Amino acid sequence: MPKTLTGAELQLDDGPAREAELFLVDGNNLAYRAFFALPEELATTEGFPTNALLGFTNMLFKLLSDYRPKGVAVAWDTRAVHRHEISEEYKSERRPMPDLLGEQFPYFRPIVEAFGYRNLEFEGWEADDVIATLATRADELGIKTCVVSTDRDAFQLVSDNVCLMMTPRGVADVHVYTPERVEARYGVRPDQVPDFIGLKGDTSDNIPGVPGIGDKTAGQLIAQYGSLEDVLEHAEEQSPARRKNLTEYADQARQSKELATMRRDLELDCDPAGLVLEPPDRSQLREMFRKFEFRGLLSRVDQLDEAVPAMPMRAEGTEVPWREGELPDARGRAGLAIDEGRFALARD
Repeated sequence: MPKTLTGAELQLDDGPAREAELFLVDGNNLAYRAFFALPEELATTEGFPTNALLGFTNMLFKLLSDYRPKGVAVAWDTRAVHRHEISEEYKSERRPMPDLLGEQFPYFRPIVEAFGYRNLEFEGWEADDVIATLATRADELGIKTCVVSTDRDAFQLVSDNVCLMMTPRGVADVHVYTPERVEARYGVRPDQVPDFIGLKGDTSDNIPGVPGIGDKTAGQLIAQYGSLEDVLEHAEEQSPARRKNLTEYADQARQSKELATMRRDLELDCDPAGLVLEPPDRSQLREMFRKFEFRGLLSRVDQLDEAVPAMPMRAEGTEVPWREGELPDARGRAGLAIDEGRFALARD
C-alpha cells in the first residue's frame, strides 16, 4: 500500500487554480477562517473589529487579481435541515459565533457584491451542498472550477475539472488539490472521501465515525476494501478490538458517511455558466475600505479593472444571429439598442 504524504511533503502549488474559470467560495468557512487567522485586536480607530473582514476581503481581492476568473460565487449557510433530519447531533457541539465575528458578519455580503461576485443562499441547505451541486453541474459542462474551502468534506468534489483550494495558514497561503494530490495525501480517491469520513469521523461537525479509527487507518481500510460497506463486511478479518468497534458501531459509521456526503442534486435556480463577474463597484469598495480603514487595499482598487475578463464563461461556440442590409438615406447619429439579447440600430 503506497505511503501517504503530509501536506508539507506534497507539492500543492496553485497551478491548477490558475486554469479555473469559476471559483465557488464557502462564505461561512472563509469568514471563520479569516477571524481566527488574524488578531482580534485589529480594529478601526473607533474600536470596530475588522480582523475577519480584512482577511475575507484580502481573499476576495486575491481571487480576482491573481487568478482572473470569469465568475466567482460565494455560498452561505442556512439551517441544515437535511442533515439535522439524519442526526439531531450534527454540529451540536459547535461553539456559538464569537461576538466580535458577529459584529462583522453583516458586512460580508455587501463586500462580495461590491467586488462584482454573486452571493448564493438557499433555505434549508448548507453552503457546501450548494457548492457541490454547482461544481457538479460545472464539471458536466466542462467548466474548469475551483472550490475554496477548508472543510475536508470538500475533497469529495475534486475531479479533472474541479480543484480544491485550502488555506492552511490564514488566507494568504493556499494549497490546491487535484485528484492525484488527494489520493497522495489520504490514500483514497475523492469519491471515497465520504467512506473515509464514515470511518474516522469529523469532530468539527460532530460526525462520530468509528471509535479508535483515525486518518491513517481509515485510509488504509478504504484503499484495501474499496468502500465503507466492504470494510464492514470484512470486519472479521481485523484485530479483535477493531472488529468489535466495526461491528458495534456499523450503523453509526453508515450515518456518519451519510452526514459527510455532499448533496449534488439540489434544484437550484442557478446556472454555473451564468455566474459571470460584474464590473467591481470601485466607489463602493473605496467607501467600505475607508470605513474599515483598509489603507493597503484602498490603494489597490484601480488594479481590479485590469483583472476583469473581457469574455463570459462558455462564450466559445455561441451563435449570434446576423442579418446584413442597407439603410437607405441613413444620416445623422445612431445608437445600439439592446433588449434581452436582441440588438438593433436606433436612429435619432
